[in-house]
Amino acid sequence: MKRLQLIVPMLACCLALPCLSFTDVKDSYLVLQVDTTQKYEQYSYVNEKGETVVPYNRYLQCYTDTIRTIGFVWKSNVGCVAINNRGQELFNVYMADNGNDYPVDGLFRILDESGQKMGVANMEGQVIVNPKYDAIFPYHDGLAAVAVGSKTVRPADDPEHEYTIGGKWGFIDKQGNEVIPLEYDSIANHRCFVNGKALGLKHGKWMRLSIRQKKRLRVLATNRLGNCERTSPTLSLPSNFTIDYELRELH
Repeated sequence: MKRLQLIVPMLACCLALPCLSFTDVKDSYLVLQVDTTQKYEQYSYVNEKGETVVPYNRYLQCYTDTIRTIGFVWKSNVGCVAINNRGQELFNVYMADNGNDYPVDGLFRILDESGQKMGVANMEGQVIVNPKYDAIFPYHDGLAAVAVGSKTVRPADDPEHEYTIGGKWGFIDKQGNEVIPLEYDSIANHRCFVNGKALGLKHGKWMRLSIRQKKRLRVLATNRLGNCERTSPTLSLPSNFTIDYELRELH
């Protein structure tokens, strides 16, 4: 009986350890520290216990004051990088206006190691679209214009600005699905749909594009083990609904 009394508390402690560990990771965060006593400002991050996680001089610039999920820093010879709340580097980030890309609905653009291919990640540090496109424009009304075969140029008379030319264009949704095929030579008006309308160039002719969203009830598949398999949830919709896009070309 005494042996049983000893085993039960021990089992309870063992079961509690994973929960404590999970809580620590979930509730952990990093806070930016700035040393202004040097000729140039230096940056570091400490955790919620005051322990240094990212030492001074590792990054030349830090764009995020408090990192609860991910933050953005500038790494020498690399560019903008995303790090998590444990100081681990996740992926390279596309830069906009001398800083990290602006998240739209929690989504932002990332780069491969070469800096040539673009993808999409979210503010939880998850990669939604692996870098495979030559261009991705910011999300608007739930869609982002993407291209393959395009090039980025800086005109001699306007070297401060970049322009994307050429390639085949289409659109992806927030889950990274190509809901509009990459078969257009260009998309006008900042390459986005506005109120379901856009202007696309195809076979040398401009045509009006009209898109309509349709909410569809999800059907959950059951595998041989009897477990439900669900697709990734759609942002801002109930978990049992998804969005279909119906495209019309108006010549």
